[in-house]
Amino acid sequence: MAQQQRFEDRELLKKEAIRLFGCREHENYKATVAPSRLDSAPMIRTFVLTALLLVFAGTSRVFAWGCDGHQAVALIAERLLSPATVAAINAILAASPVDPAIKPYCPPLPLNPMADAATWADDNRTLEPATGAWHFINFPLSVGGNTSGYRKYCPGGNCVVDAIVAQYRTLTTTTDAKVKGNALRYIVHFVGDVHQPLHSLTNGDRGGNCLPITYYGTPPQEDDRLNWRPNLHSVWDDGTVRRLMTTKGLADSRSLADYLVAQAPLPRVSARKPSADRIASWTRDGAKLARTVAYGKLPVTPPLEPAAAAYSLASCDDNNHVGRRMATLHEQIAETYEHAAVPVIVQQLRLAGERLAAVLKAAFPTY
Repeated sequence: MAQQQRFEDRELLKKEAIRLFGCREHENYKATVAPSRLDSAPMIRTFVLTALLLVFAGTSRVFAWGCDGHQAVALIAERLLSPATVAAINAILAASPVDPAIKPYCPPLPLNPMADAATWADDNRTLEPATGAWHFINFPLSVGGNTSGYRKYCPGGNCVVDAIVAQYRTLTTTTDAKVKGNALRYIVHFVGDVHQPLHSLTNGDRGGNCLPITYYGTPPQEDDRLNWRPNLHSVWDDGTVRRLMTTKGLADSRSLADYLVAQAPLPRVSARKPSADRIASWTRDGAKLARTVAYGKLPVTPPLEPAAAAYSLASCDDNNHVGRRMATLHEQIAETYEHAAVPVIVQQLRLAGERLAAVLKAAFPTY
């Protein structure tokens, strides 16, 4: 109840800021207030802006597919599983309560435990920041299609390929209820992550996080940590998903899942263990989509950054101030770009749900 109230309070404050100040907001960056409205109602303005800073503080984390996308992936997978398998999954999650120190970012889905667990891995990064690298793999844009050997880009096994393999092994072997539940949560999340194309490719720009974008007229802003929003990654994570939902009148992740399923009949899926070779092939497919669409359809072709810059950057000030250099491209995304991006996003969300179901069928073979 308290979590839902925090979410409702945040949404109320955002709406009030928009009403009072012509504020444009995005899920992953601080609100930008129209200057022409700043002189009116100074006391109210101070209150609302202070509240907004509290609301958005710490929300600069990147969530592949955002709340609705990750939850929709889990909901699609659930439709492809037997009731007995879903019940077994729910029982594992119930036996492994979430650490109360974790402050969930997304609104809860108590009637769908697996979908509710789909964003836990992002929340858990606040307690275990070392798991951050498990959400992606950084193939360099500059190597083109030469992405056959993934281990070069997975130092110490810290990438999404080895993370899925390791968590699947834990899920299917451990008898520790807490560890088993968390392994399940990781798998549900990481299978979603690996289907976001910009979680498999980078141009020395943190997978597009350091490529500033003017998104439907909203210009990018640099924050005090020298990071930029909107950026290419945030657009693919949830900017386009949210815009699609608004355009189609989809109120929540359940309606998004319904929409995705309605695009074509769901296939029958067979159990598929997530071997390293299989997951690596998914990342290669994602990297190709990132290369040809996410980066390839931009109105201005970004310069190729050196392959060495693919490795982890602490901020957009790294790699020779990559954020500010890319800002000079003045990239803009609107209808033309999203005409190419939306079909890819719809395809990848569906595919993530189908493949998650196949992995879970392999993990629960007796159901």
